[in-house]
Parts: sequence; C-alpha cells; structure tokens
Amino acid sequence: MSTYSKPFGGFSVDKLGAMLRGSSTIRIVDAMWVPTASALLIVAAGLVGYWLKQPWLFAAIGPTAYMIASAPTQETSRFRNVVVGHLAAIACAYVVLLVLNIHSSAALLAGAKLSLPRLWASAIGLGMLALVQPQLKSYHPPAAATLLMITLGLFRTTGRAPLALMGGVVVVAVAGELLNRLRPSRAR
Repeated sequence: MSTYSKPFGGFSVDKLGAMLRGSSTIRIVDAMWVPTASALLIVAAGLVGYWLKQPWLFAAIGPTAYMIASAPTQETSRFRNVVVGHLAAIACAYVVLLVLNIHSSAALLAGAKLSLPRLWASAIGLGMLALVQPQLKSYHPPAAATLLMITLGLFRTTGRAPLALMGGVVVVAVAGELLNRLRPSRAR
C-alpha cells in the first residue's frame, strides 16, 4: 500500500476498490452511505435557506451533517444533542458578547484583523460552552464552530440570524433522523 492510499479515518482508495470488486449491493450501499447522506443533509438545509433567503447553511452544519451520517448511534449525533448543543453555543456566544460589550467590534468578515476583544470572546465562550454542554447532557463538538462564528462576528446575534442558524440545525437533525431510519441495517 502506498503512502498516499493509507487510510485516514478508516478510508482509502484501495479499501474502497477492494470493497466494491465483486461485492454485494449491501457493501456498495455501505461504502456510499456517508458521503451521500452528508450531501443530502447539506442540500436540505441549503434549499430551505435559499427558499427563505436566510443563512440556514453555515460552516458548523458540515461537521454536524457528517457526524449524523457517519456515526448515527453515537450520543453526540443524536437529535437532542445536536439541537441543544448548537442552541447552547448560540446562547454562550450571545452572553459573552453581551458581557464583554463587543457587538460593535470589527468582524473578521469585514476584512479586519482579529481583535483582542473577539479573541477573548472566543476563548471565554468556548470555555463556557465546555462547561454548559455536559450540564445539559448535550455534548456536540461541531457546536463549538457555531460559537466561534458568532464570537468572531461572522454572524450577528440580532435579528433573525440566530433563528436561521437554529433552523438549519433543526432541518439537518430532523432530516438526519429520517435518513438514518432508511439506512440499511448493515450500514449502521
């Protein structure tokens, strides 16, 4: 096996080729489930956001969709953990921005350099999230990206933005539950 085909996270081109050669339909479905389901979850959130003209598709949805598709039986991929985990991230980000009074600080999206207040907000917010999620019994690591997007100023905590973020999370979580019920038993 060459160095370029060594598995990263359990996947390699050599493994996929060997799996598909002379394999049953179930093995092919197993091999294609995670990429297909992940893509479908992103499409679901993206289409709803496109239709509503709201940012329902954002960076933290990608890792969430991937976790739901690849490890549906893990506690961190369960509906409650996904929804409450992202909700906790939004709340922690909002609280830290409010306490540090940096809503008006330049956002990274505007091309500004990272400001010290945004750096501190990100660090404090992530620490707060690490304390809150276990208390809520809703540990979901991709929610940390949601928190950073807010504390760095990529999303505002005013208007409909927080609802749009949560809308995307709920769409992915619900669609993930439905997709995983359709998943062949050997692929779980």
